[in-house]
Amino acid sequence: MAEQSIAGVGRVMAAEGDRSTRARFVIALLCLALTLSVALSLTSGASDASAVRLIRGWFTGAVPTDAALAARDQLIVYDIRMPRVLLGVLIGAALAVCGAVMQGLFRNPLADPGLIGVSAGSSLGAVAIIVLGTTWLAPFTLAFGTLALPLAAFFGGLAVTLLLYAIATRQGRTSVATMLLAGIAISALAMALTGVLIFMADDRQLRDLTFWQLGSLAGATWPKIGTVGPVIILALAAMPFLSRGLN
Repeated sequence: MAEQSIAGVGRVMAAEGDRSTRARFVIALLCLALTLSVALSLTSGASDASAVRLIRGWFTGAVPTDAALAARDQLIVYDIRMPRVLLGVLIGAALAVCGAVMQGLFRNPLADPGLIGVSAGSSLGAVAIIVLGTTWLAPFTLAFGTLALPLAAFFGGLAVTLLLYAIATRQGRTSVATMLLAGIAISALAMALTGVLIFMADDRQLRDLTFWQLGSLAGATWPKIGTVGPVIILALAAMPFLSRGLN
């Protein structure tokens, strides 16, 4: 009997070791793919600016023979391509971790932020600031300037999250089923309100809405990365400490 127990423990440990090895292999492949994607993004584009030439100059201290060419490479690679690449990496990491958290929270491998209305709430906040930012929400726009749009989207998603927890929590316990159903209802309501605001928008606002909803990294700059980067990194660093509850 003892021998069977020991053998069973050995098989379990062997299976865990195999899974751990596969996980490390997959992570290594993904890191390699990310590195190649970053390198390709920095070296390809409409211009023939060479990131390799620029980086070699940084590390070797070599003086370029063509100052105008070096200045152009610096502008295109460092000021245009690199912020877009880094912002894309940060956003991708945030979306991936957010999806994993949602799947752990709802015990559903298909769960995502759109499932409980967070995405719809964020969209409503952004659309509201685009359409009403010069009228009813003008004080908010004046107070936060270029940060008004991302902050409005964040507050919209946060408001939906707090409302969901208020609805789904009773006597200190949160019902996942109630949260899911409430999220679907709130998402439908937020989408309806978004539709009303889009109906009220003029031509310029409709173009802004279309551009925002499609998404783009064209506006990425170093100051914007300095604003959102620390927030994303801190959130990602905090997630492992919550893994026990999610698992």
